[in-house]
Amino acid sequence: MNQNKKSRIILRVYLILSSLLALDCLLYFNRLISLRGYYSDVVLYWLWFLTSFAVIVIFWKKIMAKLLLGGIILAIILSILPLMMPFYAWILSTTSLGLMIDKNLNEKYRAQIVSYSAMAPPWLEVIEKHGLLEKRILKSTDYQLMNDNLNIKIRTAKDIIFNHETDSTLTLTLFYGGPNKTITFNKNNGEVLKIKTN
Repeated sequence: MNQNKKSRIILRVYLILSSLLALDCLLYFNRLISLRGYYSDVVLYWLWFLTSFAVIVIFWKKIMAKLLLGGIILAIILSILPLMMPFYAWILSTTSLGLMIDKNLNEKYRAQIVSYSAMAPPWLEVIEKHGLLEKRILKSTDYQLMNDNLNIKIRTAKDIIFNHETDSTLTLTLFYGGPNKTITFNKNNGEVLKIKTN
């Protein structure tokens, strides 16, 4: 296989990865739908990021390769300037550093405790699986789950346990080793209906 053909194959792979990443971001920000599992989005991003540099090296003589490199460097610099907040969000969301707990609750649901900000506390997400895709159906913060015990926070949970569900509710227990929090959510709007400390 000659060099020209290899370059075209790498460019095609890069364009496919770029399209998949753009579609993944668009679906997540508009519909809360992403690829199944926490690491699938991370792997897709890093494949795109590393392939970007392969394309830059291979097509360095072209102006578009230089513009791509300039765009990547400029995006990183701009994310660092405002107190590094976007930079932290980028690092925490594209690595496992932002993931505290990832738990398959059953064949239908997955739960995770994540934090993509240096300023905001971690939050709980419940995700519904749909084959290769999944959709976030619930997101709860410490503020929503606070009741009589202010020391029991999402970030200190050791496990997430599925209790039961009905057509309109989903009940989980945040396990701390005692006391634990059992929370009933409305599946339609994500509101907390009931919190029981046990």
